Amino acid sequence: MKWSAANDVVESLRCETQLYLPALSKRRGFSSSRVEHLLNRLVARMPASECYLEVGTLEGRTLEAAAHGNDDKHLVGCDPCQKYAALPAEFGPNVSFVRSTWQALLANADDVLTLPIGLVFYDGDHSALETCDFMSVVSKHLADEAVLVLDDWDRTSVRDGAYHADGAHWRLLRECPEWTDGLTTAPHHFGYNFGVSVWGYRRHQ
Repeated sequence: MKWSAANDVVESLRCETQLYLPALSKRRGFSSSRVEHLLNRLVARMPASECYLEVGTLEGRTLEAAAHGNDDKHLVGCDPCQKYAALPAEFGPNVSFVRSTWQALLANADDVLTLPIGLVFYDGDHSALETCDFMSVVSKHLADEAVLVLDDWDRTSVRDGAYHADGAHWRLLRECPEWTDGLTTAPHHFGYNFGVSVWGYRRHQ
C-alpha cells in the first residue's frame, strides 16, 4: 500500500470536522467510529493484490468495519481470545479469523497469508518490547511498501516501542492523538480513542 494513499485517507478524515461518524459495525469493542472509518478507507485504498492483517480482534468490531464494503479485499484477524474470553462471530467470506497469537500466525504465515500484507492494524500487547518485536517480525511479510496503524498511540510504551523499531525501513507518517494518558482517562468516542499513529514501511529505501 502506498504511503501517499494512507496520507490521503488521514487527511480526508481530518477535514471531516463533524463530531460523530456513523458506526460501521454493531459489534462491541474498545474503539470509536472514527477508527472504524480510518481502517475502512485504508482498506479501500489498499490494492487487491495485498491483504489486511489485524492483531487484537476481540469481538471483531474493527475487523468487520474494515471489511465493510470492501468485498474485493482479503482481510485476516488474529487474537488468542484469552484476555476477555470472547470469540468473534462469523465474518463475511473475504475475512478470515485465526484464534492465535500474532507470533504463531506469522510463524506459519504461508498457511494463512496468501498475499503480501499491505496494511496492518496492531491492537495487541501494548508494551514497548511487544510493539517493537511486532514491527520487526511482521516486516518480513509486508509488501515492499506497506502501512501500519498502531492503536493506543497515547501510551508512552507504544511510542517507545515504535521508535525503537528499525528506522531504516519504518517512518512515522501521521499522528492522530487523543492526548489522554492511554490508561485511566475515559475514551473520547468521537475521536481516535487513545490515539493512533500511521507508519509507513518501505523495503528498499
